[in-house]
Amino acid sequence: MATVSALRRLASRPSPDGVEAGFRRECQSSVEHDRILVVMSTIVAVGYVVYLFVTLPAMLVEADGVVVDWYPVIGTTLTFGPGLALIAVRWARAPQRRALVIASACPVGAVAAAGVWGLAGIGESPEPAVWMLDFVGLAAVAVAIVRPVREALLALVVCKSAAAYTALAHSPGVEVGAMAREAVFGVLFTSAFVYVTAMVVRAGASLDVSRSEAADLVAVSVRNDELTRFDGLIHDHVISTLVAVNADRRDPRVAALASSALARLDELASEDGDGDEQVYGAELVARIRTAVDPTIETVVHVDAPPTSTFDSSTVRALSEAVGEAVRNSRTHAGAHSDVMVVIDVADGRVSVVVADDGIGFDPDQVANDRLGLRLSVRYRMESVDGGWSRVHSAPGNGTTVEVGWVRP
Repeated sequence: MATVSALRRLASRPSPDGVEAGFRRECQSSVEHDRILVVMSTIVAVGYVVYLFVTLPAMLVEADGVVVDWYPVIGTTLTFGPGLALIAVRWARAPQRRALVIASACPVGAVAAAGVWGLAGIGESPEPAVWMLDFVGLAAVAVAIVRPVREALLALVVCKSAAAYTALAHSPGVEVGAMAREAVFGVLFTSAFVYVTAMVVRAGASLDVSRSEAADLVAVSVRNDELTRFDGLIHDHVISTLVAVNADRRDPRVAALASSALARLDELASEDGDGDEQVYGAELVARIRTAVDPTIETVVHVDAPPTSTFDSSTVRALSEAVGEAVRNSRTHAGAHSDVMVVIDVADGRVSVVVADDGIGFDPDQVANDRLGLRLSVRYRMESVDGGWSRVHSAPGNGTTVEVGWVRP
């Protein structure tokens, strides 16, 4: 039984190919990217606030007697509304999705405002309406936060062209070439800000990739160390015992060799031999990740000093509980459900969330003979001081398993 248990434990680990595939998927985790995206969105929103106070008086003057009276309300809403709404990205649960929608609306609103200006004319002016030319480049900067540079530059050209149209629409005496030069200058000037914004956001994404790669390398290193230990045990104890049996099974040393080999296999299978070992935070994360199917999206947050340590028994309980929670989701959530794992490590505290959007279940209706979550999650975490677990589920609403540990 000890041999079978140890072999099963070894076989359940991810293959090297699976770990590499997991790395490619986990590169999509975006802690720093989200943080920088929130900061840049806030900066652009503040820029819109400043330009609102600067531009609104000019718009009111240039619109007087030239367009219908209700235009300032519509024009302000279209041109400034999306930009001001970027501040909401700060409180969004999915900052990238929220920012993509709002930032993409910024140039759309500017072009729509220019079109309404042209249609709402009731008179003419000897002076160009340049109120939009002064700030419309901000819409392209907003696009640079969420889209590639080439798309942001295209938005810049379109927005500046729309602003030039606004300046000329009801001012027949204004030279077209002058407004075209203003638009071109605005494109060239604002392009620098578009590039800088795009590079800052890209730097955040690159940092996330680097961190994910480092974490994945640690996970591979831990797994390879255990493989090496297992290979050494098989070579030094199991194979040597089999050779001794083949040579002379009546030799009294054979029984001692066999007993030693079984004891070492028992120790490896139960992982009780390192109960007093202290594990650093990086290795803790790596051990938990090895218990997670590499096809599952995993997000890691570490806010602990590099010198923080955790008992190996705690780490073992966490990794085994998380592994069981993941397997439970894969088995019962449904074929088309998504599973996500979030690992949060702080000084003296660890929490892991395994969530799926599957069919869910009623925890109060689970039969007593269904021991998966009860035995491998709750009992496992209760076996260590400071361990805890929670299961949240309802039919049709998926399942969330939370496990954690707080230093007593």
